[in-house]
Amino acid sequence: MGDSLDLVVVGAFHGRGKRTNVYGAYLLACYDPQTQEYQTICKIGTGFSEEALEQHTNLLKPLVITAKKSYYAHPAGGEQPSVWFEPKYVWEVLCADLSLSPRYQAAVGLIAPGKGISLRFPRFIRVRDDKGPEDATTSEQVV
Repeated sequence: MGDSLDLVVVGAFHGRGKRTNVYGAYLLACYDPQTQEYQTICKIGTGFSEEALEQHTNLLKPLVITAKKSYYAHPAGGEQPSVWFEPKYVWEVLCADLSLSPRYQAAVGLIAPGKGISLRFPRFIRVRDDKGPEDATTSEQVV
């Protein structure tokens, strides 16, 4: 895929091994302005230095919430993040390709019944300080 996506950080997974004291991977979402939902699109754990993981963990810890927001589209069954966040930060992400997914909810049902779109081999590029969560890549743009 030639273009990057700007996605909202909505959750994180506790790290293991050398990533024990930080979040080791993150759950990202695109925004659907029609439904005003953040639709999950991928789990990302690649493209981070150890320093970056520590910085992201410290930056995101104050945004931890007790439960998933009602406007987060992520299926109840299957893998759930260790923590959920208030939507605040937008990250620029590159990927190898897009694929249909029964797990992720980006543009669910627009291309195939009951399936969303996910990113293949997503990798972190940078934090988009110039964008808010509502300015993130939309599900329509993903399609």
